[in-house]
Amino acid sequence: MTGRGFEIAMVLAAGRGERMRPLTSALPKPALPMPDGPVVASALRAAATSGIGRVVVNACHLADRMADALAEVVINGVEIVLSFEDELMGSAGGLALARDRGLLGELGSVLVLNGDCALGLDLAGFAEHHFASGNLVTLALLPHLDPTRWSRVVLNAGGLVTEINPPGNPGPLEVPLLYPGVMAVRRQALDALPATPGEIPPTLWGPARSQMKLGGLVVAGHWREIGTPTDYLEVMLNRLAGTTVIDSTATVAAGATCENSFIGRGAIISDGAVIRDSVIAEGVVIGERARVRGSVLLGTVRIGADEAVTDAVQAAAASS
Repeated sequence: MTGRGFEIAMVLAAGRGERMRPLTSALPKPALPMPDGPVVASALRAAATSGIGRVVVNACHLADRMADALAEVVINGVEIVLSFEDELMGSAGGLALARDRGLLGELGSVLVLNGDCALGLDLAGFAEHHFASGNLVTLALLPHLDPTRWSRVVLNAGGLVTEINPPGNPGPLEVPLLYPGVMAVRRQALDALPATPGEIPPTLWGPARSQMKLGGLVVAGHWREIGTPTDYLEVMLNRLAGTTVIDSTATVAAGATCENSFIGRGAIISDGAVIRDSVIAEGVVIGERARVRGSVLLGTVRIGADEAVTDAVQAAAASS
């Protein structure tokens, strides 16, 4: 460890994604397809831009599907390692389990990223700030997008976290900041995590804050929550920007029409079908002359001939 950068990162990707149901009955949320790879790929790319050589990804819910999604992501010079959990360990417990398995090395700080959101952060200078600060945990932060929707982090003049407030209107002197799911964890704090199920805010942030060693740094870039099927479709359509992406394993009949849509792995679009502003993937079959608009369909979903589907979210687990 040089003291100037991270060598290992961990991406948290094991959760059940309850708010994303029914889509998460077919795929884990971080494995949902995007035009440039699964959702988790943006966290992996963010880690790679920090010069990291190994990224550990935990998996529990539909772990085999998570492994398949990770196999799609190839980043030169970065080793991607899976940490399977027989039971869901929570965000802090997943870190502790990977630590105890020896996957996070023995020295230095670890970069930790959420794998279920769309990340595009500029982390230049983040590692240097973390190491120089002496913080046990350093949060990457953004200017807040909507304090009434997401929790608010407040820093003092010295860059320490003084408040983590629930969503709501900021006070008159408050400068609310947004935590987009990226942090640096010093080895001392990592080693102190109990090897039991638990979540990061009380188990990791709480002790660091009590020692006045929970810090933050405002970084540049963008973040988008993918918390619900509506969020997912909005992010997908934003990325498509009026184009249509068709996976190499999909079958689209010559007489079908696909506009501003993602036609993913194993999908079959029959002759005369019209697909607009939709995501169709994971083996969905669209019958002849069927019409689909503003919908997300995943897995063993079948839309019959001449059927019309609008603003629908349907998913069913596909066989391995």
